[in-house]
Amino acid sequence: MANDQFQMRLNRKEMKPNDFTCRMCGACCRIKDGIVRVSDAEIARIAAYLGMGEAEFIERETEVAPDRKSLILKSRPDGSCAYLTEDNLCRINPVKPDKCRTFPFEWTNPDSVEVCPQLASLR
Repeated sequence: MANDQFQMRLNRKEMKPNDFTCRMCGACCRIKDGIVRVSDAEIARIAAYLGMGEAEFIERETEVAPDRKSLILKSRPDGSCAYLTEDNLCRINPVKPDKCRTFPFEWTNPDSVEVCPQLASLR
């Protein structure tokens, strides 16, 4: 029952910043087939942070999403985020996409508790 209540809290987006402290394990950045959509504003912000123009960033760092509705960040061949460092840190942390910034406070996936050890510890 407690697990069901926890999943309901996640589904209703009731997770608060004081409820969750990221362990910086990088598990959420290694989800195979994970998609990080990027908006025009995020593209501009990340490109500027990396010292490149938006067109160059789009060409080198993004691809069309499988549903062809937006651009997504390219992943490494193993499916991990291209911006994840060996220390499990985000190379673009100050300007990371909203999807990354808002997890798990504004969204989760059905398997988020299995993927994220910190969420699993809160069950």
